[in-house]
Amino acid sequence: MASRTFVKYSLFAFNILFWLMGTFLLVVGLWSKTEKGNLMDFNSMAVDPATVLLVVGALMFWIGFFGWVGALRENVKFLMVFGVSLVILFLAEAAVGIIAFIMKEKVKEVVQEHMYDSIKAYRDDSDLRDAVNVAQRTFKCCGVKSFTDWQENAYFKCCNEGIESCGVPYSCCNITLQVNLFCGVNIMDYKQDEFCKSNQTFVPSSNLK
Repeated sequence: MASRTFVKYSLFAFNILFWLMGTFLLVVGLWSKTEKGNLMDFNSMAVDPATVLLVVGALMFWIGFFGWVGALRENVKFLMVFGVSLVILFLAEAAVGIIAFIMKEKVKEVVQEHMYDSIKAYRDDSDLRDAVNVAQRTFKCCGVKSFTDWQENAYFKCCNEGIESCGVPYSCCNITLQVNLFCGVNIMDYKQDEFCKSNQTFVPSSNLK
């Protein structure tokens, strides 16, 4: 009897926390969508953080709700919905993983395409800019294939005039103590003639170092 009570309230506690987290993500996602509209929609809903929050929040809300109500009320139907939802979620994740493995080259291509889109729109949205900076500092990288990929951004393009011309974001710098927002300025000056020759549009290449 005691063990049954322990399992019941443990399941209830876990799922109520899971449900609350889902509710929070759902609210944040709705707020983001309302406040930002389509500013972060780069031809694909998959790269929109607000949409990701909405989907994840809705799933957590659904599963958590049936979990904690079913556990608290010992409702068999609710617990069945909870269990089936978990199984479906697990199978969906497994299917996505298998598809991603089989089509890994295509997935890599799509991901890189969206990363280049993020570089192009770096200055258009503050949240996207912060996300790119966090990603570059976390993974200690600069650009998609190399730092020259930042020629895809109008502000950093060597052929354009401006303080950031021929530069890269500060998140590309090897910063240890103090952040210098201008540490990437003019970092590509030595390639200016190459990038601006005949005013051709720069095409990212892994051969450029």
